[in-house]
Amino acid sequence: MTTTTPAKAIATTLAEAGVEYLFGMPGGGNNLDVIGACEAAGIRFVLAHTETAAAIMATAWGEVTGIVGACVVTRGPGAASAVNGAAQAEQDRQPLLLICDTVDQASAPRIAHQNIDQRAMFAPVTSWSTTLGRTDPEQVMRDAIAVATSAPRGAVHLDVDPGSTRRDPTPPPPANQGSLDDLAPHLAAAHRPLIIAGVGARQHTKAIRDLVAGTEIPVMATYKAKGIVPDSGPNAAGTFTNARTDAVLLDQADLILTIGLDSIELIPNPWDRHTPVLSMADSPDRYHYIEPTVTVVGPLAELITALPTLSDDWAQGTATRHRASIERGLLEAPVRRHGVAPAAVVQAARAAAAEGSIATVDAGAHMLVAMPLWTSQMPGHVLISSGLATMGYSLPASVGAALARPDLRVYCLIGDGGLQMCTGELETLARLGCNVTVIVFNDRTLSLIKAKQRRSGHGGANVVEFTRTDFAGLAHAMGVPAHRAETETALREALAAPATGPLLVDVRVPADAYRHVIDVTRHGRIQ
Repeated sequence: MTTTTPAKAIATTLAEAGVEYLFGMPGGGNNLDVIGACEAAGIRFVLAHTETAAAIMATAWGEVTGIVGACVVTRGPGAASAVNGAAQAEQDRQPLLLICDTVDQASAPRIAHQNIDQRAMFAPVTSWSTTLGRTDPEQVMRDAIAVATSAPRGAVHLDVDPGSTRRDPTPPPPANQGSLDDLAPHLAAAHRPLIIAGVGARQHTKAIRDLVAGTEIPVMATYKAKGIVPDSGPNAAGTFTNARTDAVLLDQADLILTIGLDSIELIPNPWDRHTPVLSMADSPDRYHYIEPTVTVVGPLAELITALPTLSDDWAQGTATRHRASIERGLLEAPVRRHGVAPAAVVQAARAAAAEGSIATVDAGAHMLVAMPLWTSQMPGHVLISSGLATMGYSLPASVGAALARPDLRVYCLIGDGGLQMCTGELETLARLGCNVTVIVFNDRTLSLIKAKQRRSGHGGANVVEFTRTDFAGLAHAMGVPAHRAETETALREALAAPATGPLLVDVRVPADAYRHVIDVTRHGRIQ
């Protein structure tokens, strides 16, 4: 038993872990004690406008720094509002501690106001949902950080109840299974192996680069693993989601080796190929999207290093040609008289961004252009919610990324629908002076849903359309300098202007511009 208060334990262990920011939306109660204790420990509090945005800021800061993110919210409606943020961290395999006020155990039988079972609410969307009370709170915090940062990584929810004596056991670590000996005969028989790197491979970038160095072996990376081999290098074969375009290269392989691949990263297309699949990961896949021929679960760094030399009968330039064909297909969009094509928006933004700049990409049709066309030389330079694919992610994520790397400019690529979900965080950008350029794909439509509606024939003609919003005017009102761009020239000029602090560029995108994008990416119609 210890006399350390939960608030003091939270502050002490977060500081020990290297946490510099606590993001949140406080109410009354003990979350104010947590904020005070953290500030006394040198951890700066960042006020957001919604609990979900605060959690996303924390996960993005953690993704860039490699340190667990921390978020504090109040009980009841605050906790309920944070569920999407916790689910994003959990499904995108990002370490997050979500610290909640709660109705204390002693008062719960008589207090109904804002009294909901928060632990039960968070249990399905976190790796661990527990109580932090007076029983050894520092060790509970260390356990929580260990759970959040261990493979496959994710969110931990803590109900702070200073009077509680509850002490829950931590979840058991995943068990190892299989061995490299199980892979050996398949690797020996392969002549054209192809590697798919997933979110679990990001911590093993050097080992993967060493594995394919000097070869033509293609490496396809999921959205979360983008940059695991440099996009400028000979092995980079583009992104992998199991879209139709991926089949063009997958069909040429006689073996597929997945490293750190998580089924949650893939779109719901069927896996209908018969090529042998060997899976290596730090933790078991929770789903069965692909049924591997052999699965090995264990320390990935050791497994990758111990792999034998892979055969390489690939023609020179295979990966580069595949990646270039997809990029060419996206860029060969029909010429439009009004507005800027989505591919041209991404091209202009990437040209304006210095090498090493961070991009945050929101869910929506524009991500189908942004992810292939935004080149990256290292993982972690493109942040996206791929597992949960939640809209309203990229603006709060840009705040977290900008605080993690104040020396870099962050580019937030977001659709108009996504921005309308988190508009208040423009004020956060202005208040903090973040070096963020927000680029809004303003087509007054939920374009990805529109494409699904077009295929299914369901819904009325205007169910996913809305009035075009003046985001430049809105940004000005919140203290963010802004430009409107209805042409490529105006867009390039807006991006080229010197900027310190936040900037928003409201780009007019034709409402039907994404038909071509979806044809290329989802239907496999490439040159």
